[in-house]
Amino acid sequence: MDNISDNAGRKTRVTIKDVASAANVSIATVSYVLNNKQGQSISEDTRKKVLQTANLLGYECNVMAKFLATGKADTVAAIVKDLDGMGAQNYIKLITELTRRLSELNYSMKLCNYADEIARNGAAYDAYITIALSEKDFRRFADTKYVPVIAVDTVFDDFLFYRINDDFGAMYTAAKNALPDKTKIELLTYPLPDECLQSARAAFDGVTVVRSLRDLPTESADIGYATQSAIIAESIDFDIYRSDTSHERKAAAAVTAVNAAINRIKASADAHDIKV
Repeated sequence: MDNISDNAGRKTRVTIKDVASAANVSIATVSYVLNNKQGQSISEDTRKKVLQTANLLGYECNVMAKFLATGKADTVAAIVKDLDGMGAQNYIKLITELTRRLSELNYSMKLCNYADEIARNGAAYDAYITIALSEKDFRRFADTKYVPVIAVDTVFDDFLFYRINDDFGAMYTAAKNALPDKTKIELLTYPLPDECLQSARAAFDGVTVVRSLRDLPTESADIGYATQSAIIAESIDFDIYRSDTSHERKAAAAVTAVNAAINRIKASADAHDIKV
């Protein structure tokens, strides 16, 4: 979101009152945080929430500029943690596509380790794209940054952040239509955070996490399989439904979100929850 529109569609400047309402705190609290007033009993979580909300809404003042200014780096960092095996192979494709698409917007991409970047005080880049973090790890990371943080393959509910995830419901329906002779449809996926797997299990009749080719199933008369992974699909010697170019669609959505967030392009809360 950038500016708030009135009933006539005119854009109006975001006020401290708007920030307070969105962050669910008092106007005084917002004023204390944005003016960096000392001696106030404001928790670190509240302070971070106010700063993130002000940034999202596009609140502008000299103090906010001091908090948010990192020197325009024209660089976006991709944050990874604990990627290995089949997951690493799939995310290499995502990172490659992110790099290509960001370069078209004149941004470079830097691959960064989660632990290294979380230890950094503040932000060194124009935005961050986190990859396959748990909700706990994502929030721990995002709370240390005051520039946009975009989450890929992390399921949680918070209007402040863009989240890009597989549309498992649509994938299940498409697989069911593509494999009409199968009574059950199960998902074969590379390792994902627990919250993503919960979403997958809610949509499919079963989920198998494929960490190596040894985890691949054999053909079944009753069970059909779907996957969002080209590597898994190409390693199966029987019919399987694959969600086409999942990594390309995730990369496109993430880069669009980065551009919108950096430039404070107005977006609804629902638009921050992106399924591909």
